[in-house]
Parts: sequence; structure tokens; C-alpha cells
Amino acid sequence: MTNNQIPKEMRAARVKDFNEGYSVDSVPVPAELGPNDVLVQIKAAGYCHTDLQVMQGVYESAGAKPGLIGSHEPVGIAVKVGSEAEKNGLVKVGDRIGSINTYGYCGTCDSCKQGFQVCDNVKGMLGLTVDGGFAQYMKADARVVSKVPESIPWAEAAPLFCAGATTYGAIIRGGVTPGEWVVHIGIGGLGHLGVQYSKALGQKVIAIDNRQEGIDVANDVPSHLKPDKTFVVDSEEAQDNVIEELSKSFYDTNPGVDKVIINAEARPLVRFAQQFLRKGGTLVDVGLPSDGPLEVDPFALNFKEQTIRGRLICTPAQCQDMINLHAEHKCRVHIEKTYGVEQMNDLFEHYQRANLKGRVCMVFD
Repeated sequence: MTNNQIPKEMRAARVKDFNEGYSVDSVPVPAELGPNDVLVQIKAAGYCHTDLQVMQGVYESAGAKPGLIGSHEPVGIAVKVGSEAEKNGLVKVGDRIGSINTYGYCGTCDSCKQGFQVCDNVKGMLGLTVDGGFAQYMKADARVVSKVPESIPWAEAAPLFCAGATTYGAIIRGGVTPGEWVVHIGIGGLGHLGVQYSKALGQKVIAIDNRQEGIDVANDVPSHLKPDKTFVVDSEEAQDNVIEELSKSFYDTNPGVDKVIINAEARPLVRFAQQFLRKGGTLVDVGLPSDGPLEVDPFALNFKEQTIRGRLICTPAQCQDMINLHAEHKCRVHIEKTYGVEQMNDLFEHYQRANLKGRVCMVFD
């Protein structure tokens, strides 16, 4: 696509007002690119729990506001590239790319130098404070995009740039040793990918969810990516039984699991997982409960010398590693349904169903 073929206006789904759904309007296509920018013709954009929290006003203090174009899970084709991005060969017109949510990191602060995606001077976050992928075109930071192979369909590729990147980042943050036992709690959009990535990396995996639907999704993958054990924890009795079994399993001495990844937002989940996390084990939480702080068992934390870590998302280099791993091992993204931009409020309603499996996604022809 040449510059003359890029339209002046596009259709976009914007937050009408907090808790009031979306309006679908014609808005200008981003015209001005900074030196590190890339203009992406969006082919698909995923809906994440953070999009729901944006709608609920959770991120208002961070800069989210009515009129914002949502989605931080965008994929599409590069149609215009900024001068520095082109000179450095980061991306070229015609590339199939997707972007994690960071937009405009400084590259010089201590956080950037450590490789974390928590730049002290970041200009914005896609779909949270700057416009995201629920539009026909979107401006991204070419320094954080990843190449998407043809083997991954657009709709399945979109969730990889938050759900996939986040759970993969958590796995890496926890450290990976083949053969160790890792528990993934919350087998939704993130967890069903986390289970597959842990298996692809050689870990033994236990999947826990409070819905049978989550366990069904975890098992609906190629055989080499299925969890080794599964549990539905939908009652206090079931919770006690899981703690009893896992806290006494896997090792003759110092029993329990080596790692726990929490992909859900219920406040008591950290405390629950600590009961079967072995001495010296590591727990990584990516759940973001908006109703208060996480609950932590201080006795397990100290007497078992456990480590609890947080992770926002993976680095750009790790994101490309995740995409490559996903393609190599033929991992699957469970897309329950796709919608066009004009159906944004139907998508929004669908996402909130209690029996949702996997992801819902907006697609563009």
C-alpha cells in the first residue's frame, strides 16, 4: 500500500463513556508518524480483561478517558514506517506484525536498561492511555513489534500480544527448568496459552480453574501440549482437596510444586497457591484485582522461603521468542467468536459471559 492509498478516515470503536459501551465512528487515520513509529493496517484486535477494566474506569487515573480506541492486542500489516525505524531495519512495509502495549519508551532510564517494559518515561500504553487496535489503522512503536509468521491466522495472532506475551513473560520471570512442576491458575485467555508454553518449554503442568470450561479449553490442544493434571476448584471442599493432594506430591522430601503462575484476578489466589508451593518455590502473579490487594500468607512466605513476583508483560525480544515458540510447537489460541468493528457492543457483551472459553476478537477484512 502506497501513501496515496492510505485513506484519510477509518472506522473505529471508541469508549462512549465509562460503563456505557462503545460508539463506532469515522475518525481520522493517524497521519503523522514519529521516527520510531509504524502505521499498521489492522487485521485483528483481541479483547482482554484490561479492556473491560478500561471500560469500568479502573485506568482513569492513568489517563484512560471516553473517546479512547481500545485494544492492546493488535496485529496487521505495516503500511508506513517512520524514518528511524526504516533506517534501522526494524520493520518494512508489507510485514505481518503485532505490538505489545508499550508505546514510546525512552530507552535511557534505569527501567529500560534493565529490559523491563515499565519505562519511567513511557509516552503511553496502547488501548489504555493511547489509541489501540479497535480501528482500521493504528500507530505503534516499531521498536516493540514482532513479526507474525503466515502459519498463525490473524484472529489467533492478536491475543498473543497481551495474553500470550503476559503469560510467557510470567513463565520466564519464574525461571524455567525442564521437568519441574508448574501450576497455572486461571485457564482463560492467558492460562490456556500458559499451559501450552510451559509444556513446550519442558515443564510438567497442572491446570486449575473454577470452571469446567477452562479445563476443557486446556485439553483441546495437540497431545504434547495438554496439562499433566487438571482440577476444577469450585467449592471450599475442592480447594481443600487440591491443597491436600498437591502439598504432599511430586518429591520425597520438600513436596509440593516448584512454580505457580496466577492468571486470574481473585484476591485469595496467592494465599491458596502458597499452601502447595514447596519450600523455595516461586509464584508469579499477573492477575490485577481491582477490588483490593492480593491476600498473602506471611507464614508460608517466610517459613517456606517462597518468592512472590509480579510481571507486567515480556520484553520485545521475549515476545518474538514467544511467537516463534507458538508457531514451532503448533500452539492454539481458542477463539470463541470473531466480530466486525460495527458489532463492537455485541463483542463486549459476549466477553462478559460466565461460560466464555478462550478469547473473542475483532477482525477486519
